[in-house]
Amino acid sequence: MDSSAYPVIGLTSSVVTHNQIMSYHIHEKCVRSVIQAGGVPMMIPNGSAELIEVWGNVCDGIILSGGEDIDPYSFHAHPSPEVKETSPKRDETEIGLIRYALEMNKPILGLCRGMTMLNVALGGTVIQDIKSQHENAINHDQQTVRSEPTHIIEIDEKSRLFQIVGSKSYRVNSMHHQAIDKLASDLKVVAVAPDGMIEAVEGMSEEAPLIIGVQWHPEEMVSVEPAMQRLFEMFITECRRQKANG
Repeated sequence: MDSSAYPVIGLTSSVVTHNQIMSYHIHEKCVRSVIQAGGVPMMIPNGSAELIEVWGNVCDGIILSGGEDIDPYSFHAHPSPEVKETSPKRDETEIGLIRYALEMNKPILGLCRGMTMLNVALGGTVIQDIKSQHENAINHDQQTVRSEPTHIIEIDEKSRLFQIVGSKSYRVNSMHHQAIDKLASDLKVVAVAPDGMIEAVEGMSEEAPLIIGVQWHPEEMVSVEPAMQRLFEMFITECRRQKANG
C-alpha cells in the first residue's frame, strides 16, 4: 500500500514519574490497535499548546486517550474532595486540539477520559465523582482484569456505534469515577449504562467527519471482543477518507 494511504493518528498522552524522571506515556494497547487498523500513531505531548495547529495539521485524526481526572477549573467548577490527580496542561492542550481538529474537519475518537474531555472542550461539564454524587450508581471502577466487561450499556440503534457493535445491548469494561454531567450541545448521547450514566456520544451531524467518544477502554477489549477492534478500524477508515479528500 502507498504510504500516503496510512493516516497519521495523534494520540494524546499522560505524564508519569518513575525514579524522579518524568516521561510521557501512551498505553501500548492503544498504539497497537491503531497500527492493526492501518494507522500510524504519533504521540502528542502535554503542555504543547503553542504547537496545537502544527499537531492538528500533521495528524489526520486525533485519539484522546485515558488518564488523569479532568481539572474542574477546565469546566469552570470548584474541585470536590474526591477529585484525584489532574493535569491542567494536558487539559489545555487537549481542549485546543479538539477545537482545532473540529475546525479542520479531522475525525476524533475519545476513550474514557477522552470522551469526557471532548464534552468539556465543547462546553459540557463533568460529574467529578460518580459514587459521592449519585448514590444509586452502579460500580464504574472495576477491580477485575481490564479486558473483562463488567456492565451492560444500551446503544441507540441509529448510531454509528450500533453499526459497529451490531447489538442494542453490549457489555463493556469500566474504569472511571468521573462522567459527563451536562452534555455539550454539539454532541448526542448514543449509549447509556443501567444507572443512566452516559457511556457513548457522537457528533450531531451525520455528514461531518466522525466524532465519537466512549466511556470505556476498547483498546483493552480487542483481544476478547472483535467489535472493539472494528471501532478502531472504522475510525482509521474515516481518517483515511478525510485525508484523501484533502
